Amino acid sequence: MKHLSLVALFTLSFIVLKAQYFVPELSSDQINRGKEAYAVTNAGDTVSGRVTTVMLAMGQLRSFTIKKADGTKAKFKSAGVQSLAVKPSKLANIESAMSVQSITRASSINFDDVINREWVYFEKALLPKKKDKPVMMQLLNPGFDSKIKIYLNPNAKETKGLSLGGIKVTGGDDKSYLVVFDGGKSVVYKKSKYKKDALNELYKNCSVFTENYQGEKFKWKNFAEHVFVYDQLCD
Repeated sequence: MKHLSLVALFTLSFIVLKAQYFVPELSSDQINRGKEAYAVTNAGDTVSGRVTTVMLAMGQLRSFTIKKADGTKAKFKSAGVQSLAVKPSKLANIESAMSVQSITRASSINFDDVINREWVYFEKALLPKKKDKPVMMQLLNPGFDSKIKIYLNPNAKETKGLSLGGIKVTGGDDKSYLVVFDGGKSVVYKKSKYKKDALNELYKNCSVFTENYQGEKFKWKNFAEHVFVYDQLCD
């Protein structure tokens, strides 16, 4: 990184030490076992309770049912809601932490944060090839998503990696994510595209970020860290 003032360098170092990760995907079964949930409808109403049924297809939330405290049920299709928040059970969080598929990937994740995470969010976003029809997908970077939102790409394929004695040592990383910048349309960011274009196309209009990362190789394994730093440093 380039030379900065002592204060700026200290701030950036502190942020990097706190660097985040993209949270593991929550399955339909784990959503059903969630302790609490609430949905925000297109009209702005909030419906709280527990999710009893859910339909997920290709990473997209299609429909779900919430059982409210009084025992009544409210059924929703994704077109009728703005968002869904689910508080996973402790077991679901442990399962998510254990689902990480390689030692290399596991080394970049704070498992205490995964196990103790409070909420998982599903939000609407436009797919790259869809003009006016948003779909609901799990937000993978909650808490540092004010500028850039990351979603699972349902068409992504994982890296094969290397296995030793039946244990995957490397690989298991998604080859692409759906990225939404500043509320726009989602863009598929692949590993090769990220290395080549991230600084000029994704992390733009932020001199502090540019000055610190100019000339550095944008490694795919540091994607979450870069999104977090950009979120914290840039207006």
